[in-house]
Amino acid sequence: MRTQRRLLAALLAAALAGVLLTACSDDASPLLVGHDGTPEMRTAAAIYAGALSRTGIDVETADEPTANPIDAVASGDLGLFPAFTGDLLRRLTPNPTALTSDDVLADVNRSLPQQVSIGDPAAVSNRWQVVVRAEEITDGGPADLVDCDNRRADRTDIVSTRPLTKQVTDAFARCGIVAATVVPPAEFIDRVRAGALGLAPALDTASVVDLNGVRTVTSEGGPIAQDLVPVFASAALGKSQLKALSRVAGELTTTDLAQLVREVRGGASPSVVAGQWLSTHGV
Repeated sequence: MRTQRRLLAALLAAALAGVLLTACSDDASPLLVGHDGTPEMRTAAAIYAGALSRTGIDVETADEPTANPIDAVASGDLGLFPAFTGDLLRRLTPNPTALTSDDVLADVNRSLPQQVSIGDPAAVSNRWQVVVRAEEITDGGPADLVDCDNRRADRTDIVSTRPLTKQVTDAFARCGIVAATVVPPAEFIDRVRAGALGLAPALDTASVVDLNGVRTVTSEGGPIAQDLVPVFASAALGKSQLKALSRVAGELTTTDLAQLVREVRGGASPSVVAGQWLSTHGV
């Protein structure tokens, strides 16, 4: 009986020591949230970091971009980073074939290293889209990418908010787009209103306050889905942290993130605008 008591006491002491060691380790090593350096991902990283810190854990956001974030999470050097699912799948798979949100998400889940997980996708899309004058669609212009070749011959003015990659031009081959003049988002919308064919990621379009007179061409079967998800080390987060990420997913929209990014591009601190959004939405 005495031996059993000593054994039980030793086990309890070891367990307590383990808890204390873990607590000290957590104090010394906060969860590091990374990003790729773009305004979009710096802002998203600040939102996730802020939500996690409100659960009581110590969180820091990286000052510099992380070059290989998946490897950094797998090795334990990074705790979490935000990503768009299409970009994530291209990192994991040389020639992805999935295009829809569900298919891309499923392929990402299958392709991640075993110790790396993704959280629920937010209602934030950065999928590339064709933008035209509203009158074009009502007057019989392309309402879907399938119909985009109806006006190919008429296009002399094509604008974009970003340089076009081969992946983008391949996705919009029906529209005959091989090159575009790159302009800022506000000028992009003005040019589209004047009759240009526009091509831009959804966040760039949504960052413009006045979108009257323009419409987005639906793109089922077009460019790869780009939905925002948190990527994290599977063992790094507890139940409270996972719930916090789910609350972000349930509240954050494309319009929300686009507005916050516009403020960051204007010089605002990502952590400040993220904190305001978190407080406003009760996350």
